This record gives sequence, C-alpha cells and structure tokens, in this order.
Amino acid sequence: MPLKKRSRARMLTLQALCLFDALGDDFADRLNDFLHDDQNHEDLDFDEPPTRTVLRFARDLAIGAWSARARADELLAAAVPGWSVQRMAPVDRNILRLGLFELLSRPETPFQVVINEAIELARRFGDAESPAFVNGVLDGIRRRNENATPDGAEPVAPPPAGEPADTVDTAARSNDTEREADDGPV
Repeated sequence: MPLKKRSRARMLTLQALCLFDALGDDFADRLNDFLHDDQNHEDLDFDEPPTRTVLRFARDLAIGAWSARARADELLAAAVPGWSVQRMAPVDRNILRLGLFELLSRPETPFQVVINEAIELARRFGDAESPAFVNGVLDGIRRRNENATPDGAEPVAPPPAGEPADTVDTAARSNDTEREADDGPV
C-alpha cells in the first residue's frame, strides 16, 4: 500500500531530526538539500518523488520539532523517570520529539493521528519494543496535559510553530483523519 503524503513527510522529518541530533544546529544549513535528495527518497522506498507540499511539511516539522526539543525533552524526562532522555535510542527519542511537537503545536492534526503516525515510524525504524514505548509515552503525556486543563476552561491555544506549548488542545482534534493537500510534483 502506498504511503500517505504526510506519512512520507514524517519519515523525512525523522531522518532529519536524527541528523540534527548527531550534527547539531549546523545541519539547518543542509536541511533543504537533504529533504530534496533523490537518494534519500529512494532509501525510504518512496514510489514517487515527494511534492512541494510534502517537502514543506517535512521542513516545517523538522525545524519546529528541533526548535522545541528542550521542552519535549523536559516532558520526556518527567514521563520516563529514572531514564535519561540522552540514553534513549536516538530513533525513539526523535520520534517522541516529533510526536510531542505535533501534539503540542499542531492542533489541526488529531492526537490519534499523531500517535498512530509515531507508532508507525517506530515500527519501521525502531526496535521491537519501540512501538509500545512510543505509544505509552506519547499517550501518557497527552493524558496528563489533557487532565491539566480544568473542566469548562478553554484549552490554551498552541503557540506558533517552533515555540513550546504547555497544554494540548484536544477539542480541535475530534476527527480521526487528517487532510492532505497536494500541489503536484516538485
């Protein structure tokens, strides 16, 4: 079955986050070249080149998740006490950073989609325990943030992309599908 466009963008984003993790902020200068590299697309088994929309979404996610990593790492440290974020497998750590960025900063994407996409990334790129670990951590953080919002209170609107958030707007995520716009091949 062909991958959905946003799934492909998240695969590229995960690869980029792992490179950010290894190379640091200097990788930002090479991000666009990386995202447009045909060899990367082939290595990820894409059946066709990603569209401009997919590449733009991947770039936005990569920059946003990398920029918000300090807040994500705080949440991860609290969610998995006794286990250093830096000791996590790099793939798991970056899947979780990506998932947390989307949960906290992308209310247009239903939380079910975010968590499911993270689990699929963990299945594809992680080890045998990664899918359950990613699911448990993301859903646990989502539930804690959801419960932190008092009944009847409006959830705090998420900040602009790249800035950390403190709550998750689950009211805006009642759908279990996400829209995919496409503007043609690159």
